[in-house]
Amino acid sequence: MNWLADSKKSAQHVFEHFRRDPPDSSLRLAILAAHADDETIGASALLPKFPNAAIVLLTDGAPRDTKLWPPDLHVTREEYAELRRREAVRALSHAGIGEKQIHWLGAIDQDAIFNARDLTSRFAELLRKLRLNLLITHPYEGGHPDHDCAALISRLAITMLSREGSDFDAPGLLEMTSYHARDEQCATGEFLNSDPGSEIVFELTEEDRERKRQMMDEYKSQRLILGNFPIAAERLRVAPVHDFSRPPHEGKLWYECIKWPMTGERWRELAACASAQQECSCG
Repeated sequence: MNWLADSKKSAQHVFEHFRRDPPDSSLRLAILAAHADDETIGASALLPKFPNAAIVLLTDGAPRDTKLWPPDLHVTREEYAELRRREAVRALSHAGIGEKQIHWLGAIDQDAIFNARDLTSRFAELLRKLRLNLLITHPYEGGHPDHDCAALISRLAITMLSREGSDFDAPGLLEMTSYHARDEQCATGEFLNSDPGSEIVFELTEEDRERKRQMMDEYKSQRLILGNFPIAAERLRVAPVHDFSRPPHEGKLWYECIKWPMTGERWRELAACASAQQECSCG
């Protein structure tokens, strides 16, 4: 089934599917998250309903710059990355996701856009093996350069598979909420630009909330960050076709507000190169 053949019809298909009780657990679904814990922030309630779901983690969660690490952490970068890996395995076990269902693309935290072409190829190869119906990832919102890279390579990989004429349909693409700048403040739990009627809203039950708390608690290295995210509801939407050559919104992006090394202008230059390289390779 090509879930994106018609955006309005595909959105309605998604709404109807997720409203089933219980949903069809045979649906092949994966989440591409930029970092371990993003899947918990954006889609924790969905995971127990799809025990065969795959979790694909774009980065290792350990930036090169130690100023971006937890202040009480005194390890090597490789040890930090391994800590993030162990936290992910423990957290996802609360949702019934086993270690063999977790896939790592291996980018360095904050640096994914520098390797977008190779990451796209690697991800497309994984999608060929997984043969998904649906892929869930981040929106393009300027909250974190790796979030935006996940949005970019998801679109590039799906385009690559569609052009290949494979013997299976490329997956439909959904987005989960992350965070972004609003009036130079960090906004969480909502999309930057969205028609509420196009969203799938999961109101978390008390059981869902307790599971999400347990998952968040496993990410001990990220506890100072995770306290900023709501646990009452989670939202999905059918991914719009983003223009990665333009800023996602006017004014400073969130990672510019907090003075991270990457700028929106530089990110868009690198995204344009990755997109152009794929166009050339596809002929």
